Amino acid sequence: MAAARRERTKSVRVHLASLGCAKNLVDSERLLARLATAGAWVGAEAEEADIILVNTCGFIDPARRESMSVIDEYAALKVERPELKLFVLGCLVVRDGDALRDRLPDVDGFFGIDAHEDIVRASGLADEDTGDTRLLLTPSHTAYLRVADGCGNRCSYCTIPLIRGPFRSRPASDVVAEAHALAELGVRELNLIGQDTTAYGVDRLGEPGIVGLLERLDEIDGVRWIRLLYAHPAHLGDDLVRAYTRLDKLVPYVDLPLQHLSDRILAAMGRRVDRAAIDRLLGTLRGQVPGLALRTTFIVGFPGETDAEFGQLLRGVEEIRFDHLGAFAYSPEPGTPAAELPGRLPPALVADRLERLLAAQHAVVMEKNGSRLGELVDVLIDGADETPGMSIGRTATQAPDVDPVTFVRGRHKAGVFVRARITGSSDLDLTATVVR
Repeated sequence: MAAARRERTKSVRVHLASLGCAKNLVDSERLLARLATAGAWVGAEAEEADIILVNTCGFIDPARRESMSVIDEYAALKVERPELKLFVLGCLVVRDGDALRDRLPDVDGFFGIDAHEDIVRASGLADEDTGDTRLLLTPSHTAYLRVADGCGNRCSYCTIPLIRGPFRSRPASDVVAEAHALAELGVRELNLIGQDTTAYGVDRLGEPGIVGLLERLDEIDGVRWIRLLYAHPAHLGDDLVRAYTRLDKLVPYVDLPLQHLSDRILAAMGRRVDRAAIDRLLGTLRGQVPGLALRTTFIVGFPGETDAEFGQLLRGVEEIRFDHLGAFAYSPEPGTPAAELPGRLPPALVADRLERLLAAQHAVVMEKNGSRLGELVDVLIDGADETPGMSIGRTATQAPDVDPVTFVRGRHKAGVFVRARITGSSDLDLTATVVR
């Protein structure tokens, strides 16, 4: 079984804050299921909890600052309730464990990424290994499906291999079994995640690669949409491009973090592709996959980034016209090769470049949204909007959590698919009316 029901009659009350990426969220879901199985009441409000868990992100400096702020907020509750236990876990502990212990004397326990057994026992409960069982923190009709952990790409700016270790694919049989169990619980949308989903299977001789895994998932009854996230441009081959054209449930959405468009910076980042290879890949995808939506991420202000190189990135965004884009200021991370590079840029300059890049993308999306008026789309309803008479949903080309949404007129049940016509946009979001 891939999820556990929330228990409301147990003695140990647990509140959990999950920070960072979807991989962290899956870790949190598995931990909550293990605690619930052991007898905890999970889902308590922080003010009523006996134990507060903070699953931290340690990827870049802004994420670490957010984690520390959340920990401090919960630690303040111990002033009036000294019996409250505060546990900190996850990536930040792996990365900065010793410093955290000195900085946070009010924390009752620090735990790494896979220390679920230790956390359950520290909570005063008898542990039972619940495997892939999860208590979903997403809406019940959508779920993340992790196919691998760790990373072997060794990009020069990235701390993931230091935190999560080398790339490790899960056995295909385990992934498929979990997907079946999720479908039986009512999940209609599977979002596949890993540090590099396109590398799935390279470390398992005799096991299927990502295309073979997608073929198996495509056969699962009940699932309607399968979305592949975190693809690597150096590993997205022709067989995967063809899979987008022949697998019914694989939505035409490619999440392809490119990080930059300057050949010199791409090489310094260790990305294993150049601009020409990127253009060929994007041309192939757009030429062969009807209705394709492209999402990417970029890093602005990498050491030594010149005005001309930033100009290449800016023009590329205007020319390529991505459907969705995330951008981040470069963060020098101790232990990474890029942190030792000369040419660190002034923060004000990086902030200005980041603002200009996001403004360029905003203009692209606004123009694209305007051209979609009258288009018929399927929308998966996520729930009711706070505006009376409106629901929030997503099209197949809008991933949960990271992309804009589609507002649909009328109240519609979460988890249903509706056929709707796009009638307008609200900033980056779309608005639509159901076609009856």
